Amino acid sequence: MAKKILIVETGGARLDWFLAKSLVGYSRTFLKGLIEGGHVSVGGKAVARADARVADADRVTVALPELAGLSDADFESWVLFEDKRLIVLNKPSGLLMHPLGSSWLTSPEAARSESEPNLAALLQVHRPAILKAGTPRCGIVHRLDRPTSGVLLVAKDPEVYEALCADFKDRAVDKTYRALVRGRLEGPARVDAPIGRDPGHRRIVVTSLGKAAETAFKAVSKKKAATLVEAKPLTGRTHQIRAHLAHLGHPVMGDPEFDKPAAGEPRAPRLMLHAYRIAFEHPASGRPALFTAEPPKDFVAFWKSL
Repeated sequence: MAKKILIVETGGARLDWFLAKSLVGYSRTFLKGLIEGGHVSVGGKAVARADARVADADRVTVALPELAGLSDADFESWVLFEDKRLIVLNKPSGLLMHPLGSSWLTSPEAARSESEPNLAALLQVHRPAILKAGTPRCGIVHRLDRPTSGVLLVAKDPEVYEALCADFKDRAVDKTYRALVRGRLEGPARVDAPIGRDPGHRRIVVTSLGKAAETAFKAVSKKKAATLVEAKPLTGRTHQIRAHLAHLGHPVMGDPEFDKPAAGEPRAPRLMLHAYRIAFEHPASGRPALFTAEPPKDFVAFWKSL
């Protein structure tokens, strides 16, 4: 927790109201929780009542959630493009999109209380105007799994958020992924097979009881026992690419659900899946936009090692 000290200029206000006016990016509900949790003191004494009144020249100390391990430079290095309405990021592998559960949706500041960095919290810290504008989900329009790296769109205001969500729903956003898969994928392939949860398991698999899903694949480069594949999901199901490649007999290397290398076969350090390119119509300008995120160093190094 990081301590923030505030000096009351005009007294008489409720403590939670004073904090909400003084601290950008925090809702009154969240601040009320901090007060009741014993994280706020006035004049050196803890105050646990949100309706307590502050007086002129009171010294208010607040212990605020703090994110560790990522600096401004880290976040800014992920920005591929930014204007007044939109951010395009190159998400690093290992970064969680948002906390599990739904509490952060009603109280976004809760994302900052997590023990590890997540994108929802980082956007609040590095782009507080997104939350201040009332943008749902801190502007996160679509998601990538924690181990997946690559290009990601973030809306900076509610209008762009709604427009992009509609485009994803209408399949008007063209996404291209790169994956390192086990074995040699011969020629282009197109998988049109429903996917759903494997009964008794969390993983997503091809199943007749699932939802319609379609993915196009082509080999970009081949090695003795692995292929660099380009994947274009034509539908937007969760874990679609992973499930369809496993169905083809060429699981993504490092996939904890499907990739089971035999003794002596190379083992990937993580899921070797990367969101490589995205094309869409910019909601504000109406112009076509295309952004590419080159695969990260660990992805390239593992491919070279094979």
